[in-house]
Amino acid sequence: MTTPLNFLPGPIAVHDEVRHAMHQAAISHRSTAFGDLLMDTKRRLRELTGALNVEILLGSGTLSNDMVAAQLSVHSEPGLILSNGEFGDRLIDHARRFGLHVRTLAINWGTAFQPSQIEAMFRQQPDTRWLWAVHCETSTGMLNDLTMLKTLCSRRQVALHIDCISSIGTVPVHLPGVTLATGVSGKGLGACPGLAFVFYHRTMAPSSSLPRYLDLGLYTACGGVPFTHSSNLVTALHASLQRLNPSTRYKSIAEQSVWLRAELASLGFHIVAPEEHATPAVITIALPGDWNAATVGDELAEAGCLVSYQSDYLLKRNWIQVCLMGEYTRSMLDTLMLLMRRYRPVRRPAADTHLFANRS
Repeated sequence: MTTPLNFLPGPIAVHDEVRHAMHQAAISHRSTAFGDLLMDTKRRLRELTGALNVEILLGSGTLSNDMVAAQLSVHSEPGLILSNGEFGDRLIDHARRFGLHVRTLAINWGTAFQPSQIEAMFRQQPDTRWLWAVHCETSTGMLNDLTMLKTLCSRRQVALHIDCISSIGTVPVHLPGVTLATGVSGKGLGACPGLAFVFYHRTMAPSSSLPRYLDLGLYTACGGVPFTHSSNLVTALHASLQRLNPSTRYKSIAEQSVWLRAELASLGFHIVAPEEHATPAVITIALPGDWNAATVGDELAEAGCLVSYQSDYLLKRNWIQVCLMGEYTRSMLDTLMLLMRRYRPVRRPAADTHLFANRS
């Protein structure tokens, strides 16, 4: 059976070394060997991002964002959440489920935030103590301006919290100046799904008011292993981090993305995120009305090429996505483009105004 070409945001195609590491014999999460493995894995994550601390959780990115919301619920301070896509909307939902005192700045999907918009929100609510936003808005392919957010929050002494789930491992992510940030083992880091990260820059104390699984301070107090952990998943993550050459990877993704965007544009496809505000790792394509996202996605899958289209928010908008997060080659992209030619927008000729010119 031929392995399909994988352009999904997850699960991604992983390198053989990572796959081999995943299938090593499991070891006890209470063993010295696991403790050493976890410590070195966390060191590599800190070096990659510049964060002072990180905890690795057994779960998905949703869990890590729930943990951020849990920490924010302890002090009940007012905050602001930004949304210009599905995952910003999900941050708002995390906050509402925890009863956080929050205002929202929601703008059109695929639109960039302007500093003046955020400043206006701060002026309207001068007691804002934190801001929570998505770095890479996976739904549209937008890369929100982290440097701008750091500057605005620093000026107002507002704590900044960032969802970096789809940006870590695909673009440079510098977390100094960020209070809490989240990530995952799959996607850009090239490991297997199943591990979530919370990065933090100050000591966290356990809180008896929080569910144990969402208590970041409890992880800190227990050396990162308060509960059962998976040596298989951590070993695979460690292997992917050992392989990772950040500068080379970022350059490669950026170059392939520029080429792919140009090829798609030459065929007449509309890419949702404007290039100046786009992540190179997610290209969201608004299909022409002639084609249905489910039909296109299904047919591409039958042809051996996996793109993202099955999420409700993509189907609703008739969008598909090509993601450059896992293992892929230029020849795989060439194959994808050959297949995409079938679905290019139909260029209908303009009405011929001369047809009726001689009629009386």
